[in-house]
Amino acid sequence: MTPTRLCLGTRTAAVLAFAVAATTLSTQGSSATPLSGTHVADSVRAYLVLTDPGNSDSAARAVTANGGTVRNTFAPIGVVLAHSGADDFAAKMRNVTGVQKVGDTRGGYDVPPEGIRPARAGQDSTARRYLEPQLGSAIAAPAEPVDWNMQQMGADKAWAINPGSRNVTVGILDTGVQGTHEDLRDNFDAANSVSCLYGRPNTAPGAWEPDAGAPAAGHGTSVAGIVAAAKNGKGVIGVAPNVRIASVKVMEPSGNMFPENVVCGLMWSADHGFKVTNNSYYVDPVMYNNPNDPDQAAVIEGVRRAVDYARGKGGVTVAAAGNYSTNLDTEPGLFLPGDLPNAVSVTADTIDKKLASYSNYGLDTVELTAPGGEGSAMINTTALGGGYTTFNGTSASSPHAAGVVALLASAHPQATVDQLRTMLLTQAIDTACPAGDSRCTGTTAKNSHFGEGIANALAAVSGGKPDPDPEPDPETPVYTSDFENPTAWTINPGGTDTATAGRFEVAAPSATNYNSLTMQRGDTTSGTRALVTGAAAGASVGDNDLDGGVTSALSGPVQLPASGTLSLKLSWFLGYLSNSTGADYLRVRAITPDGATVLFDKKTGSIDTAAQWSTATADLTALAGKTIRIAVEAADAAGGSLVEAGVDDLRITRR
Repeated sequence: MTPTRLCLGTRTAAVLAFAVAATTLSTQGSSATPLSGTHVADSVRAYLVLTDPGNSDSAARAVTANGGTVRNTFAPIGVVLAHSGADDFAAKMRNVTGVQKVGDTRGGYDVPPEGIRPARAGQDSTARRYLEPQLGSAIAAPAEPVDWNMQQMGADKAWAINPGSRNVTVGILDTGVQGTHEDLRDNFDAANSVSCLYGRPNTAPGAWEPDAGAPAAGHGTSVAGIVAAAKNGKGVIGVAPNVRIASVKVMEPSGNMFPENVVCGLMWSADHGFKVTNNSYYVDPVMYNNPNDPDQAAVIEGVRRAVDYARGKGGVTVAAAGNYSTNLDTEPGLFLPGDLPNAVSVTADTIDKKLASYSNYGLDTVELTAPGGEGSAMINTTALGGGYTTFNGTSASSPHAAGVVALLASAHPQATVDQLRTMLLTQAIDTACPAGDSRCTGTTAKNSHFGEGIANALAAVSGGKPDPDPEPDPETPVYTSDFENPTAWTINPGGTDTATAGRFEVAAPSATNYNSLTMQRGDTTSGTRALVTGAAAGASVGDNDLDGGVTSALSGPVQLPASGTLSLKLSWFLGYLSNSTGADYLRVRAITPDGATVLFDKKTGSIDTAAQWSTATADLTALAGKTIRIAVEAADAAGGSLVEAGVDDLRITRR
């Protein structure tokens, strides 16, 4: 994507995200319009000051010397957030040696006192006047039906293969998320949630929750449900129902997503290891940012650096393409953050695989499409207040795509951010231009309406590029163990285990840590139990770790089919210290009357290594037609070393 359009005239906006039926804040027009809020007696404006990353301290001193106050410094990307009431502040700062760009972030309007809602917050905003009359309708609590949107992406089939890893967190940059919702609380990560209002992280309890009475306050809660509503027997199911979600609140009570909030949110997400962020909004105060305007050029560069920083930390930035029926290729400026090269811009399609009438598009500016809903075929999702609602817009399509990235990261835990992006796009379901729609240009493989196709949840977890409606299922389950039944496995089946402590248990593990490294995971990849060495934490990290020899567990008998391609897949972790010196191990074997076949063998190393849930696969086709048992073994063979191991979600499938 190479957005290089210049701005011939800008459109200002009081924006929230792009939900047509659920919530958006946007104003289009040829002249600037006041943003919601009131002026204060002492006028204070916000600025992004950009310099080289190594020069942030010098730039901060210059801010103070020129009549400003430093509110935050994003040193890794060379961005300083400054406030000043001086009319000549920007002009002076642009003449400071080493300062590259300076930009007013609020279109000439003042910063309200932090934490104080402007007297008329949002009352005259676009969301209040134009969008709230079109909001989606509350619906009765569903009972986890498989809706059209999940079928279109193959998500309903993906859940049976891999519903997502607990090691993957999706940051919801939005209005805030109600983490106590019955369909979100199991997956909600309050510890890593934050408010980034006014450009500074606030981790006070509940700071990341929606602001009651703010325009479209429930928008973030609805977005979060599309990504990761839990598969818990009630309500709806998200694309990746077992991953974690964190709220990163970037919308102020006025209903605006200002650049400093977005930069803060992207930096927070990157520094907290989020594998993907969803961005169902565009950055205020203008819709299309002109790189020749000094204020807007600073905004472009500040947000670009934050997106690039997230990429460098392993995070994929997914963004809504917008709801203005506009060809973004012909627009006169940059639509942030979706137009940036390292963001993935997502259009919205409908139940019949057509571009939604409201969706933006563009051959050179959009990468992907996903269900956004329209008319009678909306998206059902979670609602603020604990209920459920319909929802549509590119605000809905973007979190569908973000959920697919989360599944990719779950199925490929070692993949780089560029590999995740490549898989997302190459596995997408090719979708041709609709007949008779002259707006659509390009090929079936890549066109202006659908980018490289519909986000493919099934391919994310099964590999390859399955047909959009594969029949029969690409894989048939043969045997599944999620270790929730503690009697399904026999511990020390031969009575020959030599471990003196920390033997295998089917139990809920308690986390242990050594010098900030996780030795035993305190979570599972599904449910509450796993097969782990010494589940209890003990008084110190070495109390219940595996000691003195070998521990083993054995499954019941499994009859393998006589034909087809047979595969075993499992989740595992192995945490250890350097004194294990490569002697300790975690091993999985298939046991038959004829002998044993090693399927997985992971040895420790000579460097302290934290436990991380990962996945492994093995080919069982050579054992077709046989009855096998799965043996899991772990060993403290080095003597006196610290080692912890675990296995979860073991599956045998036939293709």
